[in-house]
Amino acid sequence: MAEALPEGTDQIVPGAGSNNNRDEDDGTSRGKARFDAADLKDSIKDKASAKAAEFKDQYADKARGYAEQGKERASAGLDSVAKMIGDGAGQVDGALGEVYGDYVRKAAGAVSDFSDTLRDKDVDELIDDARDLVRRSPAIAIGAAAAAGFVLARIIKAGSETLDDAAKTASPKSGGPAKSPKPRSAD
Repeated sequence: MAEALPEGTDQIVPGAGSNNNRDEDDGTSRGKARFDAADLKDSIKDKASAKAAEFKDQYADKARGYAEQGKERASAGLDSVAKMIGDGAGQVDGALGEVYGDYVRKAAGAVSDFSDTLRDKDVDELIDDARDLVRRSPAIAIGAAAAAGFVLARIIKAGSETLDDAAKTASPKSGGPAKSPKPRSAD
């Protein structure tokens, strides 16, 4: 007698009713997915490498944008310095003579030329120039780095002293408005 089929089916699939999935694999099973750790490791490694490359590209673009902004700000700052130096040349003429005023004008021109060079070069060109300078003159590069570090430390220290002064004038216990400092007596 034929086995009764569930409603909606028209034939019996051999082995479909069997729950023997826990049997050990003897290599004869067909259709079972085999777990291959090496393939999984390679897949994860490929995905991680692709994601890392994507992040690297994104952050390189952001860094390049920040470098461009910094380059423009530095150029504008150097232009301001060149203008201040140039404006002071007239005073130097009157105080020390035209020869010294010409030195000041040449210094202003050199700062202005450096600003123009900085503005005209690409960030990659500036990085290459810096690498070449370090290779040719490591002592100058170390000195410049030390000077930049000193200036940065002074700026940070000045900023922290300003914050300390502001914190001292605030009244943390009362939560009220900051107390104004007591006026110093003129001695």
